[in-house]
Amino acid sequence: MTRHQGFAHKWGSTAGVLIACFIVATVCGQFRGSVYTTSTTIGIYALLAVPLGMLYGQGGTVSLAQGAFAAIGGYSTAILSTRYGIPPMASLLPAVLLPALVAFVISKPILRLPELSLALVTLSIGTVVEVALQRGGDFTGSFIGINGIPTLPFIGNSRIGAHFAVWALVLVIVIGYVNYMSSPRGLALNAIRTDHLLARAMGVNVPFDLAMMFSITAGVAGLGGWFYAHTIGYVAPDSMSIAMSANVLFMVVLGGRKSVLGPIVGAVFFTLASDLLPGTESQGMFFGTLLVLVLLFSPDGLLSLRPLGWLRARNAPVARPPAGGGGNSAHVAPTAGVAP
Repeated sequence: MTRHQGFAHKWGSTAGVLIACFIVATVCGQFRGSVYTTSTTIGIYALLAVPLGMLYGQGGTVSLAQGAFAAIGGYSTAILSTRYGIPPMASLLPAVLLPALVAFVISKPILRLPELSLALVTLSIGTVVEVALQRGGDFTGSFIGINGIPTLPFIGNSRIGAHFAVWALVLVIVIGYVNYMSSPRGLALNAIRTDHLLARAMGVNVPFDLAMMFSITAGVAGLGGWFYAHTIGYVAPDSMSIAMSANVLFMVVLGGRKSVLGPIVGAVFFTLASDLLPGTESQGMFFGTLLVLVLLFSPDGLLSLRPLGWLRARNAPVARPPAGGGGNSAHVAPTAGVAP
């Protein structure tokens, strides 16, 4: 298999499914403009859910701080663009790097915890960030001035422009996900999920690899917050809250945490169901019941169901041992791939 054939084999079917759905949404939007708004919302959720799917599904580490990291990214770009006049594209770098740096700093002590304890700690981090934004006074208050947060130069107020831009970002993240999981670092991540002690014995630097993955997840969440701020034109402490973090985790579990497309399927289902259900109480009852049923009868998410099994099988990131076997991470056994 040539280099180009191998690259296409790794992500071609996944990208094909995304592009096909994107084309359908684009055509439907020509007849009903609200489709573009819904599609943009799904895309923003996907930017938060896909990296969490990689962290949880491939690394075995759960996080309830995605909303907090998105809020850090959103508030960073809002403060820089409204108070200091920095262009939106220039504020992209700090909006991504700041949550990534925060995640890397706090990752060393918290990632040693068991899964349940880690979930509670990340939930507490989200609470701390939300309270800090609420108590920040004018500095972190709701950002909506006379002109609001400036729009992105290549989008403006165009709904179809936001639709195109957010799904281009999602496609880039998905391609990066698939290729990362086929790299030596991806092999190491799968080995860590399978057995920490075995991974250490094989030369994997477990704390560093988990910290890097946690940091990447937070950085992509910051990207989602940056895009949200400049397309909606408004951020507030409750815009990207603990509830958003819980919703994003729900999307990952619902769609399938071990599949690349699983978090996106969950984002589509959650957004459409939220639009159709009448109120908050009915939404809570529906999503709660659905989550229990999924965990009981399809623990690996909707994509593990038989009618959708072909889609999950074709879009699961298969870890392969790198040629030559060089480097510490390259010694991870090929059996440490994505679990079926």
